[in-house]
This record gives sequence, structure tokens and C-alpha cells, in this order.
Amino acid sequence: MGVAIDFLGVGKYVAATLETNAEVAARLGISEDEIVAKSGVRQRFIAIGETASQMGLSALRDALADAGLEATQLDAVIVATFSGDYTYPNTASNLCRHLGISDCAAFDVQANCAGFQVGLATARAMLLSDPDMRHIAVVGVAKQSPFLDPNDVNTAFFFSDAASAAILGRVEGEGGLMKTFYLTNGRNYEVVRLRAGGSAYPLSQDMLDRQPDTRFYEHAGLAVWREVIVAMPKLIKQALAGIGWTREDIDLVLMHQANLRLIEFILSRLGLSLEDTVTNIEEIGNTADASLGTVIHDAMRQKRLEPGMKVMLASVGAGFVYAVTPYLVPGGARS
Repeated sequence: MGVAIDFLGVGKYVAATLETNAEVAARLGISEDEIVAKSGVRQRFIAIGETASQMGLSALRDALADAGLEATQLDAVIVATFSGDYTYPNTASNLCRHLGISDCAAFDVQANCAGFQVGLATARAMLLSDPDMRHIAVVGVAKQSPFLDPNDVNTAFFFSDAASAAILGRVEGEGGLMKTFYLTNGRNYEVVRLRAGGSAYPLSQDMLDRQPDTRFYEHAGLAVWREVIVAMPKLIKQALAGIGWTREDIDLVLMHQANLRLIEFILSRLGLSLEDTVTNIEEIGNTADASLGTVIHDAMRQKRLEPGMKVMLASVGAGFVYAVTPYLVPGGARS
């Protein structure tokens, strides 16, 4: 029997403060029905007094408990985030500090809403290349609320604060997480952005006085839609061809929760429906870097991932960065 790279445990944390569609609709002067019609989001959660590191730590501890592991057994901690507590040092090192561990690698990756998937691919590569590594944590953290204009109808009702985590390791069996297929379209680099704090827009009172919009998300929704509905189905089909699967082989698609309507449309382009996926954007909104991890967590808790199933993981982040990972659920014991 072969050895596969698989999930040993998963974790999830959603920020503590609920924000309802009624609250957002009243603030924006639109109806609750309009919010649901455009996004599928029915509520979201805001981190008030909770740091990104605290949320990530909660998700990681959940994943460690699920895996039956101690923090000292981690060989690496990879955090996917653009909203860490500081510009630097990295968030991963802060999680290690709070866990009391030092004999491990610790670094952040930034691919925005594709970040968790890029983290998974990085962890898989490390496990395949280094036999001394046994357990790697991937944590997605999104504390987006400080960067949202509460009165911007293009962003205010989509986004939410949360964290997710997965522990990867070797298991007996075939399949597991396979190679990740990527696509990048830098031509639309400016369509989704957060400028303030970057070296081109260093934070200063003068800059904020002159260009106050730079401190908030700028999100051109229609341009995002036009971009993703073409590129994502194309990359999924490319990944299927790359590993010799067909569309009919797909048992489940787990996607970054950008917009329920977008998910529905992409699935339809593949000849699939919402019955062929797991979603949580309705309950927790778009949680960016944490998003895919929260869906993997929910799919496992709902027992939607059974040995032998052929699954496609798919994400897209600002930039635009696309990632698709075929996943054959193994059935063997942990190595």
C-alpha cells in the first residue's frame, strides 16, 4: 500500500460578534432580499477585540485536538493571511510563540482568498521532499472588518472574520492531496485591492487625508464575476485532464466561498449543482484566506468525504491567483 498526504485533523473558528443582514441593509439603504439575491450571505461575524492571531490560535488548537496531536509534534506552521496583527513579523511565528514551540518552521504565505490552498500545496511539497517532517499545520486567518468601509455597497455585506486550520501528514493509502494546478491573471491586478500600508501607499495621516479610500477594500464585483466564470471552470477542466479524471468522476467540489451565486454558476458550467458541493457562505460570509479551510472542516464534520471519493478543491484570490487541487480521499491509517 502506498503513502498519501492527507488531513490528520481540521479546525475552525468564527469571530464572536454576529452582524445580521437587517443591520447591514438598514445602514446601506437596501433590502435584505437584495443582499441574499446578490451574494447568498444571510449573516456575517465581526472580530471586535479579537486579533487575527487569537482567531488562528483557536482554529489551530481545534485542529490539533482533532488530530490527537500536541503542538510540540508540529514540524512546520504555515499561515495564509494578509491581515496579520502586524505588517511583520509573520503571524506563524506568533502562533508558535503562544503554543510554546520553537523547533519547527514558521512562515506566512499571501495569496488572499487562494491562500489556504496555496498553504496546503506548500505543506504537501514539504512533506514529500523531507522525510523528517511528519506533521505540518496550515492556518488561514482573515480579520477583514478593519479594512471594510461599512457604507460601501460593493463590500459591506460580503466579508467576515474567521480562521481555519488543517494538520497534514502521511497516511497509508493511495491518492490524498495531489499536485495543485495554478493560473494567474495579473492583467486584472487592480480589480480587487487594499492599498494603504503597502510601500507604494505607506501609512501616514497626510496620505489618509488625501486618499482616504485607500484604507478600505476596493472591489469591482462585476469585473470579478466576468473574470472568474471563465477562468475557474477552465482550470478545473485542465486539472481533470492533467490527472486523467473526467467531469463524471467528480464526487464533490469544495470551493472558496466568494459568492453563492458565483459558486452556483461555476458548478453549472461543469454540469454540477449545489448538491455536489458544501457551502457555508450563507451562515458566515466570505472569510477570504480562511474560507476553503472552513468548508473542508464542514465537509468532514458532515461526513461528506468518504474513502475513494474524487474531490476538487478550488480557490481564487485577488491578483488574480487561481488554484485547483484534485484530492482522492484515502482510506488508510495514519503513518
